[in-house]
Amino acid sequence: MSDIGTGNEQSIRYDSSVTDGGGNERHSIQTYVSDMLALERHIALPLKRQLGMDDTSKYGPALAAIATIEGLNDAHVMALDQCLQQLGGHEASAIKSAWASLLGAGAAAIDSVRKTKVSKNLRDDYTALNLAAISYTMLHATAVGLGDTTTADLAKRHLCDYARCIMQIVQIIPDVVLEELQDDGESVQTGAAALIRLQTNEIWKSQADVTR
Repeated sequence: MSDIGTGNEQSIRYDSSVTDGGGNERHSIQTYVSDMLALERHIALPLKRQLGMDDTSKYGPALAAIATIEGLNDAHVMALDQCLQQLGGHEASAIKSAWASLLGAGAAAIDSVRKTKVSKNLRDDYTALNLAAISYTMLHATAVGLGDTTTADLAKRHLCDYARCIMQIVQIIPDVVLEELQDDGESVQTGAAALIRLQTNEIWKSQADVTR
């Protein structure tokens, strides 16, 4: 289970080695890019393990979704690393324990005893991607506000990538949850997955007015 919100007060910021004094704007963007690179690296950690699980291969849509996330994550890491180099920033390692706490460092151990492994892996991936999404929104706002169009475009592209993945997980999770229940010997109502998906989509659509 994820450890988000456990009260760990350790800073989750990188410090790039750029000093202030005339370069505050660049330093701010470097810091956000470093944050995102660290986050993307931690998102990557469970994905290969999930793809290698026998349980995952039983559920085609889940396997496809996780593979898509892994491919995008690889591309994001490369792009952020290149962006950070161009900004003159440096990746640091002090952040690792903080991100591990946020994303649940003990997830791998818990996975070994889960009965509903695949659906809960998707839940954890959904949580991590939403953290990435709001973080990319912050990077996008910072870069636009400070006039860095290159970094702003990168943040917007990566946000778009993960927004689609988040929506995809919402669409497939009812089927995976119910299929796992069936595989565990439970009797599941016919058509339940389609009903859950319809109701969930209606809930999200009904709250879309906040974007106006």
